[in-house]
Amino acid sequence: MTREEILAELEKMTNEERLEVIEAATRLLPNEMKRSPAGESRAKMDQQLLGAAQMMRGEYAAGGELTATTALDNEDLKDGPTEGDA
Repeated sequence: MTREEILAELEKMTNEERLEVIEAATRLLPNEMKRSPAGESRAKMDQQLLGAAQMMRGEYAAGGELTATTALDNEDLKDGPTEGDA
């Protein structure tokens, strides 16, 4: 059935029948999306992100390069008066 034929048939249906068709078509979408190239691309991207996160995990762990102590750690950083300043 072509798209035009489907639309023509929908015009002949009652609103209740149209809603039934819409509901049935909506239930098909998740399955189709999983099999589509876009779904495959999403799965591939998820795998790449997981790999990158695992690779960088050590850098964010205690003692990692990104958590190392810096010269700024001992400086008192104030933007203005704090509690107790008068």
